[in-house]
Amino acid sequence: MGVEDSVRCPFIGKFRLTALKSEHEVEIDMAQAASSSRSGGSRRFVYVVASVAALGGLLFGYDTGVISGVLLFIGEDFQLTAFLEGFIVSSLLLGAMVGAGVCGALSDRLGRRTIILAAATIFAIGAVGAGLAPNVETLIFFRFFLGLGVGSASALGPSYISESAPTDVRGSLSSLFQLAITLGILVAYLVNAAFASAGNWRWPLALAFVPALVLLIGMYFLPETPRWLVSKDRDEEARRVLSRTRTEAEVERELQEIRRTQEEEEQAGYRELLALWVRPMLVVGIGLAVFQQFVGINTVIYYAPTIIKSTGLANVASVLATVGVGVVNVLMTIVAILLIDRVGRKPLLLVGLAGMTVSLVIIGAAFAFSGLSGIISWVTLAGLMLYIASFAVSFGPVLWVMLPEIFPLNARGTGTGVSALSNWGPISLLPKRSCHSLP
Repeated sequence: MGVEDSVRCPFIGKFRLTALKSEHEVEIDMAQAASSSRSGGSRRFVYVVASVAALGGLLFGYDTGVISGVLLFIGEDFQLTAFLEGFIVSSLLLGAMVGAGVCGALSDRLGRRTIILAAATIFAIGAVGAGLAPNVETLIFFRFFLGLGVGSASALGPSYISESAPTDVRGSLSSLFQLAITLGILVAYLVNAAFASAGNWRWPLALAFVPALVLLIGMYFLPETPRWLVSKDRDEEARRVLSRTRTEAEVERELQEIRRTQEEEEQAGYRELLALWVRPMLVVGIGLAVFQQFVGINTVIYYAPTIIKSTGLANVASVLATVGVGVVNVLMTIVAILLIDRVGRKPLLLVGLAGMTVSLVIIGAAFAFSGLSGIISWVTLAGLMLYIASFAVSFGPVLWVMLPEIFPLNARGTGTGVSALSNWGPISLLPKRSCHSLP
């Protein structure tokens, strides 16, 4: 068969050209195929890492949401004043302020994994202590203690996932932390509903021990993040960690990227966060964190049953109604995860703000016409669901994705810690007023 045959039959010509490949080229093709296969399989480990780290978010959501239902029944065992009721709620937030404030700098020194392990231990001890609390003072103490874990998890969970995940799935996997928060809130609502008929508040508080134990065991077997290891000149350990989720070429490329980033950045502690080159990042981080709370999400999460009850429903019915709010929260967070890397961060924030504005107008109008009993309960519930849906698709996941992306490597722990501190600080005062300001 000659060249003319090859021209007349391009498929034959293509076959002949392929057949002329050297053995060396064939070996390269086989190696690339095997490498691609390993890369696909290794992604399972990435998802395991993200899922275990996201358990901190589930505990964050559970301990945040569980108080909304049990608060209606704690007063039956303890004589609660309006101040004590509000302080039971806000004690967790005060603890979260402290936890978020100190965990960033500690994680830069000791590692993300080490501090998350400490947070898991705090979650486990705090859950049992709160469930067994013999009086209000003890309950408040363990709620504050739990807050230390909540604050640490909110600051370091997203950073651990972000620093462990490949760049092409980093946004989606970082969003898993917010999804875990919403799942934790939903689980808290379901547990509250299960124990509502018995008026039991101790078991819902104590059951947080189970996911805390799973987080503690899971994190014990997971590695430190490669970026933190490189920052401590432990390159070989970083290479071993990366090789579990990347091909050899990807490992070397990412190591070079990390080193280059580290060389360009200075070591940044609390003082350096005010340096001119870091200050704009800090302003954006704190601004996003503060506005995520000022839109009112925690008032809705903590007092959803109380808000619905104030429209005329009974205690148990109000707790059951909040399960629907929790379901919407989870579903819209999944939507956000699917969209965040395609649509972008800013468009989601703008859409969410518009939806939250409309929903708050609906809720406000429902209370303005509170004399129309019956239908007002359903209008209020619809407004709450629209509000939660708008938040869950925007400020909920976007904040935790953006915080690790904003700050440079050596300032990431400190920067996200300070931002998370500002996330908890403003709202620590709100619950003391919110509960009894309802009609």
